[in-house]
Amino acid sequence: MDDSRTSVKDGHPLHLEREEFGKAAEVADDFWVIATHHHPGMSKHMFEINNRCLVVRVHDRDAGKRVLAVVNAVDPAQAIGEVRRLERETGAAVAYIISPGGGHHMTIEPWHDEFTAARVLIGPVRIPRIAHGQRLMQLPRVATMNLDDPLPQFRGELDAVIFHGLLGPRDVQTAGEGAPDTRWGLITGMLRAMPPKDPVDELWLHHVATDTVIGGENLGWYYPTEAIRKEPFLLRRMVKPDQVWIQSMARRVGEAGTVADCWRRVLEWPCQTLMTYHDAATTAFVGDGRAALTQAARASKQIPAT
Repeated sequence: MDDSRTSVKDGHPLHLEREEFGKAAEVADDFWVIATHHHPGMSKHMFEINNRCLVVRVHDRDAGKRVLAVVNAVDPAQAIGEVRRLERETGAAVAYIISPGGGHHMTIEPWHDEFTAARVLIGPVRIPRIAHGQRLMQLPRVATMNLDDPLPQFRGELDAVIFHGLLGPRDVQTAGEGAPDTRWGLITGMLRAMPPKDPVDELWLHHVATDTVIGGENLGWYYPTEAIRKEPFLLRRMVKPDQVWIQSMARRVGEAGTVADCWRRVLEWPCQTLMTYHDAATTAFVGDGRAALTQAARASKQIPAT
């Protein structure tokens, strides 16, 4: 296998080889990753995956100072203590808690309660329409991001695109929301949710200092072959190892022009590392990320082949 496409090589600006479960690993200056154990839908019947919490120290143009922004409010028991440690060590406070889309809104409340000065930012298309999102919108300090310019206060350090125009599964109650956590309940919930018919939005980020692109849930999870071999059958069936790929079963094109424009904006970013929140720990695609993403988007027919 070409190791330039798995763990980060010596001299690369992002050091994902430092990633460790339950620890805030400094993978670059002012950039930390906390790996956490996660079962999709919080169901004991689902396989376990990595759920990354990202913490970046950035200049907040609105406040005129350096702050911490937390992207993906994961299981609080696995990460909040580490984020508090980063506050103490950096002298910067958490000013933003940002949801990247998908199901990543489910554990926001404990973060909102813990970091009482932080603004909570969510996508404007899907979350405000669903039951849990409507409850979130009643909390103080919760707001939607601007669809066309989601994080202007960080521009030049942490650039952002809200990828929209796609359709995703319909919202159904999960085990994490109180649905019965049984195998039958899991299967029937999946059947009710599919096929993808509801408009969704996904936050894509570009960490400028390291030319790292963090994809939304429409980007497939990156697993090397040796890592996926160890996983349960269902996860092995879902993942295309050793390649960049686009979700096509759980995401479909709703507005072709909008999707093409989102791809145009994402593909303008230089990309040495391409990662998702659920890649195997310590791994990501490393190489020409723009070329790999272009090929994957064309293969999924989200942008025209040339």
